[in-house]
Amino acid sequence: MDFAQPLAPHVSIVLLLVGLGVFLLGFKFLGDSIEKLSASKMRALFHKAAGNRFAGVGIGALATAIVQSSSVTTVMVVGFVNAGVMTLMQAGAVIMGANIGTTITGWLVWLNQFNVMMYAMLLSLIGLVMTMVSKNNKVNTAGTLIASLGLVFVGLEIMSGSMAGFAEIEAVRNALTAVKNPLLLLLIGAGVTGVVQSSSAVTSVLIVMAQNGLLVGGGGNGILFVILGTNIGTCVTAVLSSFGANTNAKRACLYHLLFNVIGSLIFLPILWAWSGFYDNVLMGMFNDPSTCISFFHTMFNVICTALYLPFIKYLVKLTEIIIPDRKRKRDDYKQEEGFMDKRLLLTPSLALGQLTKQTTYTAGIAMKCLNGAVAGFINKDDGKFDVIKQDIAKVNELSQQITDYLIEVSAKDISLRDEKIVNQLHRDNIDVVRVADIAGNIVGYTRKAIDETLSFSATVKEDLTGFMKLLNEQYELVVDIVENNNLLKMKQSDEIEEQIDSERQRLLEEHIERMRSGECNAENNSLFVSLVGNLERAGDHLSLMAHSVEEIV
Repeated sequence: MDFAQPLAPHVSIVLLLVGLGVFLLGFKFLGDSIEKLSASKMRALFHKAAGNRFAGVGIGALATAIVQSSSVTTVMVVGFVNAGVMTLMQAGAVIMGANIGTTITGWLVWLNQFNVMMYAMLLSLIGLVMTMVSKNNKVNTAGTLIASLGLVFVGLEIMSGSMAGFAEIEAVRNALTAVKNPLLLLLIGAGVTGVVQSSSAVTSVLIVMAQNGLLVGGGGNGILFVILGTNIGTCVTAVLSSFGANTNAKRACLYHLLFNVIGSLIFLPILWAWSGFYDNVLMGMFNDPSTCISFFHTMFNVICTALYLPFIKYLVKLTEIIIPDRKRKRDDYKQEEGFMDKRLLLTPSLALGQLTKQTTYTAGIAMKCLNGAVAGFINKDDGKFDVIKQDIAKVNELSQQITDYLIEVSAKDISLRDEKIVNQLHRDNIDVVRVADIAGNIVGYTRKAIDETLSFSATVKEDLTGFMKLLNEQYELVVDIVENNNLLKMKQSDEIEEQIDSERQRLLEEHIERMRSGECNAENNSLFVSLVGNLERAGDHLSLMAHSVEEIV
């Protein structure tokens, strides 16, 4: 965007704000589109975070490159730690990788110096046409991605035009050169980034300013001190997200803060003493201000990661000293149970991955209730039925939380595949509640048997024990199928379902035969038939959960 005459100050300010808005909007859509297209890969990435620390750094860098924000990645990591599915050691490696991944934004801005405006506009047009013409969900998302990338460069070009106007204003130049104190420049970078809550946005503006001859701090290392500050300021989002989280999640947030603060404090005195670093080293290597800034931003995070990586456990230990374990109340356990954390809604595909685990976890509680209820029936013992009823209530409570969470995920702009997963989990959630309800029915049957002094033969007790063994095998297969989309186990699941159906028929036929021979009392008939029918229905619900996966794979 070239102007024959210098722009008026108010016009330059408006253009800067407009350009920044277009740039951030483009990056928002770009990140959302990439996340949609790589939803399953994103889930797989974070599941591998339990590997070595080097893998964690790579996962953090790649995930941040996908979602285009280290703050988003860090908030997600805090959510994972809060949900108990990621340790502090794993979180530390991912957070360090996120700081490296966020530097990709600076390199995209750096590309703007090569006159890509015409191509950017063409990209936006191509992307728009793709979204309008195609009815395919993936093609539409790809079109949005392409158009968003074009918007990023259009926003940069608008900002560049505004900076050209500022460069002609002597008062602006004087204001930028007035602040020379390194510590103050660092605080300015941290403060502005804390307000904007995006180090990428602040760094991008700094690069565009440099491309137009505007350098904060009057040149030299001044701009580098501001970059150091942006790395501290970006921690604000994670700090805010830690409010209300558990102790370990707060430690993960503190780890992020320590990583950036300690790194900045290491670099601050070096750059303060080495005043010619920017002019003699960086400019000597690249002879281009925007390249120097992009390179330094990447170099800072890579060096800090290399320095910290061998000492991750000591930094984690420091967070444990600063934030000690607190005395936990009973409500804390209730709040921290399970895998749901609303911080993960920033990336719906990952939230769904955790919701899947939450569903199978809740199904485990329902199966525990069922096992306990049948054991009580076999032994004519109602001593544990109050605990079973409490667990049934817990299943219903978690089921409602899952439903509410699914509604929030549905409100996001999610991919077609994720929509199918949402529908699948809604149905699975209903099946889990039905299994818990069946456990409640069997509790009632047992109390009736005790009240009416009904008794069953040893053969019946053995048969019921065998029936429960089949149901437990089915549950284990369902967990594998639902959590891992493992359709290879579907045939085995179907075979067990057929065995359950056959077992029900056999038990009823043998029961009738025992009544004819006088081995069982007739008054036991309706109770036994209802019991076996309920157990067979539990198998049906488990089978439905397994087959629900077929719709999304």
